Amino acid sequence: MSVTLAPMDNADFVAFAPRAVAEYGDGMVTAGEWAQEEASQKARNVFEQLLPQGRLTENNQLWVIKDQTHRVGELWVAQRHVAARKIAFILDIYIDPEARRQGYAKQSLLAVESWARQSGCEEVRLHVFGRNGAARRLYEQSGYGVASLTMAKPLPPT
Repeated sequence: MSVTLAPMDNADFVAFAPRAVAEYGDGMVTAGEWAQEEASQKARNVFEQLLPQGRLTENNQLWVIKDQTHRVGELWVAQRHVAARKIAFILDIYIDPEARRQGYAKQSLLAVESWARQSGCEEVRLHVFGRNGAARRLYEQSGYGVASLTMAKPLPPT
């Protein structure tokens, strides 16, 4: 099984944006970074800063992930520079619920790695929320390691 990455069109982007913004906001609330009542607006602000020209924002690739017959998810990758190195940073990888646990995410990571090599990138990075155990296992099994780590310990009231 393999996947292809097809550029998002306007209709794809219109469907992608609200889902990606909502998931990011929810993740930040779960991580304890934002309050629920501010999450939606803060997530929209971050999204608009990262993609000021929407799907046509320079140095960003927005793809629909497809198998041989249909759409199975979405992928957003930005080209960035870390020190003097060009990297690919995965900002969002989403597999449709009915297509999960079938290898599409792993195949999508391989497709990104191939694209990144061809684009002159030296590394692929991503962020994953600490409580997303399934995603962390996938990334670790795919050869990703910790580049930076923030840890937290909730303190009970006295």
